[in-house]
Amino acid sequence: MLAQLLPTTVLPPSPVFPVVHHPLAAQVLDIARQLRRFERLPTAQQQALQADQILALLRHAHACSPFWRARLDAAGFNPAAATFDGFGTLPVLSRSELQNHFAAMRARLPGQDDSAFVVAATSGSTGQPVRVERLRELHGLLYEAVGLIDNEWHGRDPSQTLGVLGIGLQDAAFPDWGGIYPLLGYRGQGFSRGLATHPLASHLAWLAACRPGYLKCSPLAAAELARLALASGQQLPLRQILSQSERVLPAHRALCRAAFGAEIKDRYSCEEAGWLALQCPQHDHLHILSGTVHVEIVDEAGQACPVGQPGRVLVTGLHSYAMPLIRYELGDLAEWGPPCDCGITLPVIRRLWGRTRHQLRLPSGERRPMPALGDDIGRIAAVQEFQVRQYLGGELEILCRVSRPLCSAERDAIARILRTNVTAELQVFIREVDAIDWGPGWKRDEFVSLEAPRPTGAG
Repeated sequence: MLAQLLPTTVLPPSPVFPVVHHPLAAQVLDIARQLRRFERLPTAQQQALQADQILALLRHAHACSPFWRARLDAAGFNPAAATFDGFGTLPVLSRSELQNHFAAMRARLPGQDDSAFVVAATSGSTGQPVRVERLRELHGLLYEAVGLIDNEWHGRDPSQTLGVLGIGLQDAAFPDWGGIYPLLGYRGQGFSRGLATHPLASHLAWLAACRPGYLKCSPLAAAELARLALASGQQLPLRQILSQSERVLPAHRALCRAAFGAEIKDRYSCEEAGWLALQCPQHDHLHILSGTVHVEIVDEAGQACPVGQPGRVLVTGLHSYAMPLIRYELGDLAEWGPPCDCGITLPVIRRLWGRTRHQLRLPSGERRPMPALGDDIGRIAAVQEFQVRQYLGGELEILCRVSRPLCSAERDAIARILRTNVTAELQVFIREVDAIDWGPGWKRDEFVSLEAPRPTGAG
């Protein structure tokens, strides 16, 4: 993220004492130190600091954005007041509003020109791509600071090699991890490779050749590579696997542990707001990065969800001054967890459930997050992969790609898993297929809700 901020030359190596960092590196380190202090404050102090930052953001939005001025005036916001108690009553910002009011949502100060801003666009995986404007320098510094914290939490060594597998990446080699690390003297090499442009098995040979200490890729890709490594008997030790953009399932973690001796370390982010949460240094759950983002989890009525109740994720970017994101609905479902015992007092997300568009519909009209079934169905050896689909009439159909025909006991076991973990109210069908159409890319939805009737003549 600092690539566009760095000069063409950097300072010579710093003396042993006193250490003199490049100015950009010094800013990132200072921001990271402040956030590290924040992460261990008592919860009440964290909330008070957040409230002050939210108030500053609302005042800026009111002064500089026509869209937000109208919305805040309607909510009774007084920019001259010392507090604002109506934050939770502000309407949720929808994806369509972000699409349709781009210009009116900007909040530029007088005299700011285009060079101070950068526009980020989402991939459109939800079917509704959006654009968001950011303050170039501020976003870059915060992004690098959180990345530094993530590496500190999990004890990563930037002098080791980093491999990156991803959709749309070019095959390339880099002299270092980029960003702040070369400014701090770290020269761990980096290698990138296009995930979809090569056969899956060839990625194992690539890993054996570049021997990264760390691998960054989706949890599904990591799990598939682990399966291949275990089947072929290849030994590919990794220190850690850095994951984001998909749900990490216990089965993914177990496969990577068995094949690579490596733990998956998850991160939660979005293109619109940047980093949202990092996996705890000691546990598998996530900690919200409350120093840079305010996260709410609410039910269908907009009420705050208690611990253990899944709900819709709303995000407020605390430093989204270019285009304020206030109570923006990501389209994700998540669940709060109890406070953590690791010493970090940041709020805990116990589970990410997936996208709101993938909720199960019950006969009563209630919508419910679809639980992950991979660990249970994965015990049925003949099932190589599966997808659960719900059709317009409410029926559930599970498509199973199998190594051999399922016996009656296995079909009964699959039906029982669905009834036990999902619901006994819906009719269930099991269909064995030669292949499952996952669509383009590597994001495989274990459950999809289809606005179409179940095909006639299906199994």
